[in-house]
Amino acid sequence: GAALEANIAALTRTGAVGCNFEDQIVGTDRLYSIEEQSKRIATVRCGAGEQFFINARTDIFLKTPQEAHDDGLVDQALERARAYADSGASGYFVPMLGDLRLLERVAAGSPIPVNFMTYPGCPSNAEVARTGVARISHGPFPYMALMKELETAAGVAIKG
Repeated sequence: GAALEANIAALTRTGAVGCNFEDQIVGTDRLYSIEEQSKRIATVRCGAGEQFFINARTDIFLKTPQEAHDDGLVDQALERARAYADSGASGYFVPMLGDLRLLERVAAGSPIPVNFMTYPGCPSNAEVARTGVARISHGPFPYMALMKELETAAGVAIKG
């Protein structure tokens, strides 16, 4: 809608060359429907231009406990990947998908490059790279570890 158009215009004026764009409805435990998120991605693409990198983030795996990640969830994720790519997404981000077999299926089936986010206890970067993902990021975890170290060194709890 209009608010999304205004936000993307403001973002591009800062000089940003890309963004993560999640399908979670913020403040809820739900995801946008594929159709609605596809329209939102198309709006971002239209407002940001062709060179802007839209890393379409699906929170399917983030919202589902890891022990419940399975081929059915990957099928749903791949349906989203195809729709998001068709709407103008540049990459596909699947945070918290750590099962290497399932990650390999997503990387092989996605029409756009797949981004993996490391997390404590996840497979090694070498193992993840062999699945075919295009990018491995560290997410918030280095920052969180640094803040914990700072709290310990300072002897106080940091609010934030």
